Amino acid sequence: MTERPPRRGGLLVRLELGLAAFAPALGLLAFRAWDSRLAWLFVLPAAAGVVVLAWGAVVVAGGNREPFTFGAIEDQSGEILGHIGAYLLPILVSTTSSTEDVAVVAIVMALIVLIHVSTGRVHVNPLLYVLGRRVYSARADGTAFFLVAQSDVSGWVGAQPCVQVGANLLVEKPSAGSRR
Repeated sequence: MTERPPRRGGLLVRLELGLAAFAPALGLLAFRAWDSRLAWLFVLPAAAGVVVLAWGAVVVAGGNREPFTFGAIEDQSGEILGHIGAYLLPILVSTTSSTEDVAVVAIVMALIVLIHVSTGRVHVNPLLYVLGRRVYSARADGTAFFLVAQSDVSGWVGAQPCVQVGANLLVEKPSAGSRR
């Protein structure tokens, strides 16, 4: 059988995941540009990213756990490095100098997010790592998925309870009484 990576997912889903992944960077840029009349260029997408994160948490919390038996699981932590440039942007640039500076930074940030959306790198969200989760590329039941897990997947034996969020994304959801 040919090994293939997980599907990138639909454009709308990738855009939502992109906003969620870059919400902190956009929030920092909004803070830096607060006195500018163009601060909304950062405030609106940052707020949308926070809403997407919250909605995702609600979907997973209310989702039905299904057992998935995993074959190959590959850590995707190396993809986090692609987010570093966007997170450094608020520190390296001044958005208080002029309206033109704010506009240029907004365009650069939009390009960074769009590149991540186009390539599908948005499945690896730095905030998930801060919250104690890791992102993996995994095969379950003959299908490739992105897997978000909190427990150590190296010890997984047998079926694991996950919530399927979209066609290509699984989120581990252990039972309430299980240890992590």
